[in-house]
Amino acid sequence: MQRMVRKAFMKEQKIGASEVPILLVSLGLLIFSLSVNGQMMDDGFISIDCGQEKNYTDTPTGLRYVSDFDGFVDTGETHKIPTDMEQYATNRQGYHLRSFPNGSKNCYRLRVDENKKYLIRASFMYGNYDQRNNPPQFDLYLNVDLLSSVDLRGRSKTHVFLEISVFASRNPMFVCVVNKGLGTPFVSSLELRPLKDDMYPLVTNNQSFVLFQRSNVQPIRNETLRYPTDIYDRFWIPYFSKSLETLSTESNIMQCAACLGYPAPMDVLKTCGEPIANGSDINITFEWPLNNITSRKIAYAFHYAEIQPLTTNQSRSCSFLSSFWKQTKPEEFPKYLTATYWYLKEPILVSIDFFYTTFRKTKNSTLPPLLSAMEIYEVKQTSKLISTGKEVEAMMEIKEFYKLKKNWQGDPCAPENLIWEGIKCRNFSIVSLNLSSNGLSGKIALSIRDLKQLENLDLSNNKLNGKIPHFLSDLENLKFLDVSRNNLNGDIPEGLKKIFEDGFLTMRFEGNPNICENPHKCGKSRKRIIESKGRGSFRLPSFSSNNKILTYSDLINITNDFDKIIGQGGFGTVYHGTMNNGIQVAVKHLSVASSQGSKEFQMEAHLLTTIHHKNLVPLVGYCNEKDHLALVYEYMAGGNLKDRLSGSIGSLTTICWRDRLRIALEVAEGLDYLHRGCKPTIIHRDIKTSNILLSEKLEAKITDFGLCKIFENNDAMTHMSTNVLGTPGYLDPEYRKTYKLKEKSDVYSFGIVLLELITGKPAVIKNADEDYILLGEWMDAIHARGDILAIVDPKLNGEYDINSALKALEIASACTPSLSERRSSMHDIVTLLKECLEIEITCGACRYRSSNFMANYEDEMFTGPTIR
Repeated sequence: MQRMVRKAFMKEQKIGASEVPILLVSLGLLIFSLSVNGQMMDDGFISIDCGQEKNYTDTPTGLRYVSDFDGFVDTGETHKIPTDMEQYATNRQGYHLRSFPNGSKNCYRLRVDENKKYLIRASFMYGNYDQRNNPPQFDLYLNVDLLSSVDLRGRSKTHVFLEISVFASRNPMFVCVVNKGLGTPFVSSLELRPLKDDMYPLVTNNQSFVLFQRSNVQPIRNETLRYPTDIYDRFWIPYFSKSLETLSTESNIMQCAACLGYPAPMDVLKTCGEPIANGSDINITFEWPLNNITSRKIAYAFHYAEIQPLTTNQSRSCSFLSSFWKQTKPEEFPKYLTATYWYLKEPILVSIDFFYTTFRKTKNSTLPPLLSAMEIYEVKQTSKLISTGKEVEAMMEIKEFYKLKKNWQGDPCAPENLIWEGIKCRNFSIVSLNLSSNGLSGKIALSIRDLKQLENLDLSNNKLNGKIPHFLSDLENLKFLDVSRNNLNGDIPEGLKKIFEDGFLTMRFEGNPNICENPHKCGKSRKRIIESKGRGSFRLPSFSSNNKILTYSDLINITNDFDKIIGQGGFGTVYHGTMNNGIQVAVKHLSVASSQGSKEFQMEAHLLTTIHHKNLVPLVGYCNEKDHLALVYEYMAGGNLKDRLSGSIGSLTTICWRDRLRIALEVAEGLDYLHRGCKPTIIHRDIKTSNILLSEKLEAKITDFGLCKIFENNDAMTHMSTNVLGTPGYLDPEYRKTYKLKEKSDVYSFGIVLLELITGKPAVIKNADEDYILLGEWMDAIHARGDILAIVDPKLNGEYDINSALKALEIASACTPSLSERRSSMHDIVTLLKECLEIEITCGACRYRSSNFMANYEDEMFTGPTIR
């Protein structure tokens, strides 16, 4: 046993404000020497010397360091710090670096075993490598979570380390630097070390440790211990205090049987600090600035061992208190040559900018406390929602397959401001992939099949060849597929045909002259399935037709001689009927004096026999006799939206807020299909609540296509000049003024429908003065006062989430600017409504919903309407 009082060489160390939360080690302040007892290399270690071209064995540790050229990163530039700066680097891993001048986010990929714990350590040695004397500041992310801001300003000669302990919830893990506009990010070294499952119990799938301090208290030599002394290669930095003296032993120390969570190396436990000159307290203080945050969660462990044999008259126990914690029960020291530790079982929230701890001898103790080591961590919440490893791998394989020059780095879906170009995500799953006009060549990549949540796939305007693969029909959520303007050939897979026929998929194939609809008709003259040649001509794919031509006699039988009227309009009368197979239908019978006329009837009949979507009312059949024109639709037991909102269907309950958002989303998806899914584009021109029918389960379907206009097959076409037709209150003011009909004319009308859903008021309001005011004008006046409660339908009785209501109002506002160029597209509106619905679903504020409706959608409430 040795006792040494350290005077001249020892000094009390504090961590200054500029050094938190990053662990700093500088040779200018500390002689960094390493105890090395062997050359073995532990399995699972990854040691990367960033920017170094050659692999090598590190002499002090015996660890094998590899270059980052081999599969760890695919962006950045390599540099070496000047020779005269090498003396300031803690180790040779600080001599080289990789900088990232291009792209906002750049990432290293680390292969790990899922559901295992790891220590990850990154280091940063600026050393004025760029001769600019401008050390940067940037952010460091692990997967989707911000770990720390790396601030190197004023630290050209400082080798900075940042260490985290994490739970690997997927393979690979991404360590990313994010440019904040404060200099070029870089990395000098990156190290990954596997930990045992029972280590650091507070490190879980939603919590990680960021190291603040790991100290070897009062060691004999002023050296940092790491591998192989510590088999996990943790850094144990010397901590000296003028109020402590060193106590040490050459004997082996045995850790307690239960000491698995925070194991300490034997060499650390063989020395300790004891209060000098018969003192009774050990006082430790660190500055730990909050750096613009109000509080942080912390965890710590303090290691101590009994390294003195005690006589029968001697005892050692202490109490522990700090600036944010006081121990109520004294802590007894373990037996001779045995170690244990005191630790927090749960993280604590602190809001002070320093760390102060005291170990105090109890009244019954004859000896002062001893302290061997301490570990202090900031506890960071980590996201449980990250993109799956399979999706990430699929995207990287797609990138490699097509040799894409895209800065796809890290997690595709986060952080929100750095989502990968060309994709859209929902709940950290990729739902949209747009690789249009990217110069793709070859076949459609097989890896696309691993994007299981994909809803929209756009591969148009490339040079793809080969056949359309069958696996696309296995993507159960796929709603929109565009492979137009490529060199694809062969038959359309039967699975895709079936999904299209059922109205669950929108497809675009034009510009592929060798794709055929029917293999029996694709000889020398190959049939093109989506084409528009002549002016005003219209052709859409119809792989089969189940629409039935009916006679007037059939109509009499179906309607029981027209005995039950369920609707009336300018077109004529709507009757309830029943087909021979028992299916209930609505028969829209055109009267002789109808304002709709034969032209509109023919338009509606033609459209509904050629387009199919789950949010468009399906046509069961039609009658086209000389004096009798009729359309036969599927019967919608819920009536139309106008009557439901007005309460004129008295026996039915008020539509709850969540159902209203769902209805809005389904109508938007139907319109998006007409605008984007049909080629050429179809403009409905008469969107209003009376033209939205509801099923018994409140499923929404758009009806009445008599006023539709069809754009020519011309992608450059933005509007069509035509007579103004539609319904007052819903008419696009720009269309009414200029006679120019656009897709966004429907967007305006939809915005009014959305306002009706929000307010419960009609599109044209009759006020107390018997005057009429447009709903949009009324809403603007109320909204200007900021009275949200006066806008939302009072029949909801406040049963809605205020945030989702505000979001819905924002969406309505995005639809209704007087200038069409300021309106959002229908596709964007669909995305916004999905987000709005998710907000409401999360809050669960829908007490008056239809139980049947919600049961039908329970499984799809975070992904929007299921279409298969």
